[in-house]
Amino acid sequence: MARINLKKFIAEHYKGGVTARDVIREGVTNSIQAGARNISVDLSFDRQMGLFGEDVRNVLDKIVIEDDGEGFTEDNLNYFDEICTGHKDDIGGKGVGRLAFLKYAHRVEVRSQLVNGLVEFRYTPDFTPADVRKTPSNGLPRTTITISELKEKINTQVAKLVNSMCDDLRLLLFLKKQSGHIVSIKFTHNSQQPFSEYFVFSGGDIEAKKTWNFDLDGEIFECYLFRDDAPRKGIVAMLCADEVCVEELQISRRFDICRYTISVTSSYLDRASNLGRKQLEIPKTDSDVDMILKISRDSLFLRIRNECMSVIKESGYGDIESFKASNIDKLKKHYPFIDVKSLGGDAAMLDADEIVKVYRAQQARREDQLVEAMEDGRYVSFDDVSHLASDDLARFIVHRALVIDSLAKMPRDAAEDALHNAILRKHSDGNDIRENNVWLVDDKFLSYSSIYSDETLAKIVREVGVDTESKQRRKPDVAAFYSRDNEGNPNKLVIIEFKKKSADIFENNKSLVQCRLYANELIDRIRTIREVFAFAVVEIDDEFYRDMKNTGFKDVFSLSERVVYNDFVIGSRGGVPLHLYVVPAASLIVDAKARNRVFEEVLRFNMDEKAP
Repeated sequence: MARINLKKFIAEHYKGGVTARDVIREGVTNSIQAGARNISVDLSFDRQMGLFGEDVRNVLDKIVIEDDGEGFTEDNLNYFDEICTGHKDDIGGKGVGRLAFLKYAHRVEVRSQLVNGLVEFRYTPDFTPADVRKTPSNGLPRTTITISELKEKINTQVAKLVNSMCDDLRLLLFLKKQSGHIVSIKFTHNSQQPFSEYFVFSGGDIEAKKTWNFDLDGEIFECYLFRDDAPRKGIVAMLCADEVCVEELQISRRFDICRYTISVTSSYLDRASNLGRKQLEIPKTDSDVDMILKISRDSLFLRIRNECMSVIKESGYGDIESFKASNIDKLKKHYPFIDVKSLGGDAAMLDADEIVKVYRAQQARREDQLVEAMEDGRYVSFDDVSHLASDDLARFIVHRALVIDSLAKMPRDAAEDALHNAILRKHSDGNDIRENNVWLVDDKFLSYSSIYSDETLAKIVREVGVDTESKQRRKPDVAAFYSRDNEGNPNKLVIIEFKKKSADIFENNKSLVQCRLYANELIDRIRTIREVFAFAVVEIDDEFYRDMKNTGFKDVFSLSERVVYNDFVIGSRGGVPLHLYVVPAASLIVDAKARNRVFEEVLRFNMDEKAP
């Protein structure tokens, strides 16, 4: 017999590595092929000390697979010593699956109780039949494979692992049930993760909602539709080779009415699976196909998507229509600027991110076409330009609504910090519309830029900050924005000072003084400034309100809480007006929401007209 360097074979064969999912699938599949009806998979996790002394068990340490199949009979032991065995050819076996154990762990131990004897051995790359220990012993058939000393210590999510195993083996267990062979798999674990410590996946409970087949280029593909109730969600096709899932095709991740799993099997997929059944080696495009693999991924996946969606719609559960209605509602709220009709007949079936992706691609194409037309000197419709601009404005209005809703949901104690970050995130220059939200203060500042986006102004602000901190022993917590005059010089300035909610009347009054002093310093160094708006974002209790009214502050209309303002003249040269507003964070958010609601209502009105 020709010898084989097993260590090198494993290294070359499993270049992509092996996961717990691969190992368990291989072990359980072998158990089923050995005639087992009851299989258990125990996941043992390493106990570690958490940051605060708590018991943490995230790292998988050992896997034990046990079954009541025929076990390691004399024939099976002889096959175990052979690579690429042929005794499972009729059921798709490649004869190399067990090598995954050696790739995954340093220690693999086998204990097999036969009717009249006990077989034990440690499986290694150098294994020979001479390593097997045989002891006379009577008992019920029971085989245990213990996989320990794992080569990689990684965090493992039990729920995700077990659910993946159920998806991989669902079709195999269902087909076994059809032939009268009920297989149950019991999963146990000690991870303390939020997943049942005892979970049973039984072929007796699996029902296919529908079975059908389709023909593609002379190849027959058989499909089985399974449905899981919420909270499981999504639509996924499980591409199976020899009745075991090899690859997943996500059709919808966001479908949240229930979960549909469609197992697809075919002799074409059997031939396309690689040696370890870890992936399908199918040509990507039609130009890559050959005489053996004559169907490309592009063609096959498109057909599978269409077949699955068509069957789900016809299944009679109404899940697709419910999801469409829900998705349209989400579109109205989050993407009212998108014309659903322009995206094709089934736009409501797309995931939200897919809808936006399609929409943005359309917008980009429209914009490119307009630019090319202008460059070529061709006629460009003003309506086309106007529509592009209105769509961008609509996107901005929806962006504003999302920012406001996020702030409104914040606890009041956290509102000030959240508002600060929303107006101008730390380490941001404020150029990005998603970062500069000074419109939260007032829409008249919509076109203002962050002062940090100008190198010269930024240097001045930093100098003023250092001087202010030196004089007042406090670093100002200020965001600053500006506009330019016709000659490009800064001419109007917005200063926003934030004060913690816990501040007393003295600290609050200090913030008003700091606003005036800070503004004075800036306009003395930026000589072109002609007007300053300052906002002190502080809580206004009765005592502070009364004190401000006594010093000349006047009331400003607000939908929620008290807001006051006063006018000053500042600057060493004199004559520069300062409009100082004192406003609670909650009031800023409520008033911004009210201003934006007008635009939202117009958009939603348009969406109602366009929605299917």
